Amino acid sequence: MVLSPELAALLKGVLETQEQIGATLLKMNEAPNVASPAPAVGIEQQSAAAPEPNRRYITPEERQTLSSTLRTKSIAEISALITHQAAKQDTGIPLGLWLNTAGFAAQTVFNQLGNKVDPDIAKALDTGAVGALIRQDLEPMLYEVFIRSFPAYDRMAKEPANGLLHAWNQITAYGGAKFMAELGTVSDDQSTFHRESTNVAILATRRGISLKSQFAVMAGGMNYNPEAIELQGGLRAMAHTLQKAIFEGQSTVTTGTAADESGLYDANGFTGLRSLLNTSNAVNLDPSSFDWDNRSSWAGTSFRNAVDAGLLPVTQSQGMTSIIWGHPQEKITFDEQQDPNVRLVSPNYVNIGVGATAQAVNTYAGQVPFAVVPGDSISSYTDGGGTLRRDLYLLDEGSITMPYLGSPGPTVLEIPIGISGQLTHLFIIFMMNGLAVKVLPWNNKIRVKVAS
Repeated sequence: MVLSPELAALLKGVLETQEQIGATLLKMNEAPNVASPAPAVGIEQQSAAAPEPNRRYITPEERQTLSSTLRTKSIAEISALITHQAAKQDTGIPLGLWLNTAGFAAQTVFNQLGNKVDPDIAKALDTGAVGALIRQDLEPMLYEVFIRSFPAYDRMAKEPANGLLHAWNQITAYGGAKFMAELGTVSDDQSTFHRESTNVAILATRRGISLKSQFAVMAGGMNYNPEAIELQGGLRAMAHTLQKAIFEGQSTVTTGTAADESGLYDANGFTGLRSLLNTSNAVNLDPSSFDWDNRSSWAGTSFRNAVDAGLLPVTQSQGMTSIIWGHPQEKITFDEQQDPNVRLVSPNYVNIGVGATAQAVNTYAGQVPFAVVPGDSISSYTDGGGTLRRDLYLLDEGSITMPYLGSPGPTVLEIPIGISGQLTHLFIIFMMNGLAVKVLPWNNKIRVKVAS
């Protein structure tokens, strides 16, 4: 059989990648799958040494090596790798060992996750003879697929959460410093802050196929893995849900809806940027009245003016906006306002993530990427004055983190065939995240009026 040039190039890329990361994956595949986790070290066992991780557990260094290699690969190559790796049956780390190694907080939260799945799956998690497995060998590949459709997640720093509610000191002012005489006494000062917290939310989806479907694929001679397709579909669904939570979700105002500035209330989620950045620094914009020929109309109608106005309180408080996130329609309107006076010979695009670029726009504080968020993750709402608006976010990403429990990206729990009482092979994809804005004045938003 003669392969097409495109298929031959894909196969070559997959084989090269397998050769690069094969040693790490082989170590996990060959590790024994029968090791029992040692009990967690608690108050009554403080004198005992913590259990050593099973050698199947992927280390941060190994994860970084895999990510660096996968970062250069196309989605088609990574999809082929997922298909190849997902088909392996004798790999994965026992659930109990993963929880013990990942930290005691992860154990507590995962108990809550077990309470949310159906009784058959919950029973499977506790089964000693045929236990559920954490497929760490799939995590780096799934993370790459995840961020290709969700670059905002990759750009935000990750930090281990310090509890079911991640708490931190949110800085509102840095205090002062004074010049002093050679033998003078240093003046005392301190930052002004208040205590903030974010819920570490559990996001999960269960995916799988029946044994009958697996047999049908093999019998038909079809060269694909339906399980890998379901895994990637689950990742896209999770990316959409998490992205929407970051930009407009909230878990504090019980009366909040998607149609108001508070955002849709979800007790199991966390509060996102629409609500957090609803401050006195936010700027209102009505681009419908913009007129290039009438400069006096620019105030309150020009995107360029509004961006500068939104950046002003940020830079005055020593922040530095690193990216602008907006709905695609806002980028279209922005471009339309600039077109009459701009000759687009070679637009200035910058990389904002793997496979993602954005046009850099000129502001008084320098060039800032203007990135679009596809889909409905940034939707419209009615403000207090009855005006329909949609937010444009000006973020200092160095002041924002995503606290996590377990792993910093999607984790896969494999449920063997038959445990649920059905002839199905199941995967639970889950992640546990919150959103922490460490310095509120370094971030701002523009409320853009939406044409009715």
